Amino acid sequence: MLKQTKVTMIQELPPQAHIPLTRWIWRSYFRTSLIPLLIVEVALISIYFISNSISNQENIETVRQMAENELTQVAQLEAASINHQLESITQATDFIRQQTAQIMSDKTQAKRDDPSRFAYSPEGTFYTTKDNGGSALFYSGVMPVNEKEREKAYRSAALDLPYMGMKQAFPLIVQLYYNTFDSMNRIYPYFDVITQYEPKIDVPSYNFYYEADLKHNPERKVIWTDVYVDPAGMGWMTSAIAPVYSGDFLEGVVGVDVTVSTIISGVLNLKVPWDGYGLLVSNAGTIIALPKAGEADWSLNELTDHQYDKTIQKDTFKPAEFNIFNNSNNPEFSKALKTQLSGMLNVELKGNRIVSWATIPETGWKLLITVPESKVYAPAKSLANRLNTLAWFMVGGMLVFYMLFFTILYRRAKQMSEFISRPLEHIDSMVKSIASGQHIQHAQEFPVSELNSTAHGIELMSVQLDATSKSRAFAEHALAEITHRLQSVFDFSPDGFISIDDNSTVSLVNPAFCRMTGFEANHWLGMSDALLWENLAHLTKTPNLNIEHKQNFRLELVKPEWRVLQCAVRSINHKDVTFASKVIYLYDMTREDELDRMKSTFLATAAHELRTPLTSVLGYSELLLDGTIPQGMHAETLQTIVSQSRWLVKIINELLELTRIEGRGIMDFTILSYPADALAMEAIKSFTVPLGRNAVIASTIVSTIENLLVDADAEKIKSVLLNVLDNAYKYSKQGNVSFQVINAIREEKLWVGFQIKDAGIGMSNSQLKQIYDRFWRADSNGTIPGTGLGMSISLEIMRLLGGEIEIESEIKNGTTVTLWLLETSPDNKIQ
Repeated sequence: MLKQTKVTMIQELPPQAHIPLTRWIWRSYFRTSLIPLLIVEVALISIYFISNSISNQENIETVRQMAENELTQVAQLEAASINHQLESITQATDFIRQQTAQIMSDKTQAKRDDPSRFAYSPEGTFYTTKDNGGSALFYSGVMPVNEKEREKAYRSAALDLPYMGMKQAFPLIVQLYYNTFDSMNRIYPYFDVITQYEPKIDVPSYNFYYEADLKHNPERKVIWTDVYVDPAGMGWMTSAIAPVYSGDFLEGVVGVDVTVSTIISGVLNLKVPWDGYGLLVSNAGTIIALPKAGEADWSLNELTDHQYDKTIQKDTFKPAEFNIFNNSNNPEFSKALKTQLSGMLNVELKGNRIVSWATIPETGWKLLITVPESKVYAPAKSLANRLNTLAWFMVGGMLVFYMLFFTILYRRAKQMSEFISRPLEHIDSMVKSIASGQHIQHAQEFPVSELNSTAHGIELMSVQLDATSKSRAFAEHALAEITHRLQSVFDFSPDGFISIDDNSTVSLVNPAFCRMTGFEANHWLGMSDALLWENLAHLTKTPNLNIEHKQNFRLELVKPEWRVLQCAVRSINHKDVTFASKVIYLYDMTREDELDRMKSTFLATAAHELRTPLTSVLGYSELLLDGTIPQGMHAETLQTIVSQSRWLVKIINELLELTRIEGRGIMDFTILSYPADALAMEAIKSFTVPLGRNAVIASTIVSTIENLLVDADAEKIKSVLLNVLDNAYKYSKQGNVSFQVINAIREEKLWVGFQIKDAGIGMSNSQLKQIYDRFWRADSNGTIPGTGLGMSISLEIMRLLGGEIEIESEIKNGTTVTLWLLETSPDNKIQ
């Protein structure tokens, strides 16, 4: 049968006018290359302008988010700082309240005021006339001041000492006072009260008294007043006040005053970015502290002083215009500030402002951070303008370039046509010769490499075909070798792999995945994609896994054992890949997860333990610098600082030792064989027994085998023995401590034990479970010194030496600690 041959007829093109090669090259190049290139360039410039606009918007949005985050952090951190100071003043006020209640209830108080510095005014006011370095006293005379009242006034002089100490300790405090129900006022520091106070003044009618009574303060705690004018002449201020009761009777109110000017100076010192400033508002909405930078924004002038043209006869609070809650120009902001503890809003003041606020828990005040919106976005807008300018320069440069480029290109096209025409004629002759069946032995050399390559390519076509066939065979062999290597990696990899074919069926799993799940490969092969995840879900804590459209996610297995796996799912979409459509990779990160949790716990505990001695050192140092501590107590205070510093160094050294052991492991150990009894006696000789305590009782070796040897680092095992001996003496104030070397057969091996026994306080089972926890100590009261790291270090050393620690203990019946090491022998087996 003859084969049918399909003949394709070439349709003749209609005759066209012949044109010179130069013009044809120029037209072809212009149509196929230059015009598309020009279109691409214009498109790129357009894309640049569009992307620049989008980028500018995204940049501004990013800057806005960064600014909001930073302002929120500034507000919260500064609010916490102010809260810390106010908490200190609150605690100081409570302390003064306790001191006042105790002193005023003690009618036998030895400390009394000098009657000679008191006088009566014509209106019946009983007051101090001269400064003795302590407080001033003003008995208004609204109630008769008789012998009983004068006696109370003299007895109140004992308040001067705690008032003076408290003002010296807290720079924010400007004055301290004690007001009584019968209008007696004792105030520190001293001033001329008779010229400042109104005669017959009714003290309980003022907010710094009645806000502390049972009606306004049923919890009888320390509270903070709103801003008011101080009758004592200190201007605008706020007070921390606390009631002093005698049974259920309100004897009086103690107060600690902080002036608005003092608070403003603190707010002025806030380091706010973008030329911003801080603003302090009371829980009633009144502006407490308004820096100069904010007066224009809020159309207010801060009241840092008060003109005392006459004495103050009633409560005087800040004007209504200082209440932000009543700001009708920004009702949304006023409502949010009133109802939300923290937040951030754009507010129209003297220009657009970003306002962030946080609440100070101690007083309910709010700290506002205000920055100009233009300052925040200025860098982003400046960058956008520079980029736009650069783009227009690029457009101009492109136009100039193409004008020059087209001129040069036309001239080169003309030269090229003449250069190409001659080689083309020769190549045409070669092709016609091949078509006629003639063998071409040599091709003519041409100056144009492409044309020369074409001529030689025709000549060497058969050779290249042969070389191509050989290269393909070599490539197939190399591919098979690479496949074999990849299969080995797949099989021996510690990470799990699952291959899903294009029918959504498990086609391949590696041994690591089988070990993770506890099932053989046959269990998984042929399973559908959905059934695979359903089976994996039964091995986790969440029976219904929702992994749809997820490429990376975390998986916690609880069967056959707890594991944390990081899963990655990748789809394979390639026309040459037919064996798989999806690959699932599972990385076992159980150890990393556990180490992360351990590290976090360790860092938190270490920071807590280091803070205690650091706080003592810092506190006593500040008291010494402030001169608060009397000269006679300097030596004792310095000894405390030295003691706490040494304690801090001890904690740090033990932390470094523990870190070095965990990090370097056995590399820092020098392992040699030593007689066990010699190691024990060396430790006993090196140990310093506390004064007044019995020496260590060194018992004889209880063994039927002589010359017991152990492999150990002498210094490391000695440090462990000394640590256990130190614990034995610290936790057994009475009784003896014994030390003996024993041996025992455990799991068909001979072990040597260093046994230290005490008759101390002992431990419960729950305490024994915590004994190796870092910074844990059996003495929860802190009366017995110790860092809580000794047993952790000991455990790490024993673990690296291949040993064990065995502890037996009973409450009030002492503790026995045995350190076990393998006895040195060729195989340590019982024969």
